[in-house]
Amino acid sequence: MMVKVISDESKDVDDNDSGNWITETPSKILKDYMPENIFNEDETALFFQCLHQHLKRKKSFGEKQSKARLAVMLGANMTGHQKLKPLVIGRRKNPRCFKGTKSLEVDYDFNKKILDDVRNL
Repeated sequence: MMVKVISDESKDVDDNDSGNWITETPSKILKDYMPENIFNEDETALFFQCLHQHLKRKKSFGEKQSKARLAVMLGANMTGHQKLKPLVIGRRKNPRCFKGTKSLEVDYDFNKKILDDVRNL
């Protein structure tokens, strides 16, 4: 018994179709919304225990930079007039630095998995 497999992924998607979709579809969707109502958010990392190379007093070879970080999500609308309150995600539920703090300029949440992600870098 002979089995023959035929697969040809190069002909699955036509380049013209994807190009047309990129140029036509988003504009059709967005035409119903005002720029003030279109938001974009992005996540970044804040490495808070890293010392800048120029601030180190002496060069020490073999010393690793700290990978301790916080995840920060920033967002604003398309016009830039409305900025969302930043979301900071840390490793601890109640960090010591927040002790006695009545309010924050950011929203804070925690996720212990961030610690695991940092160890895997």
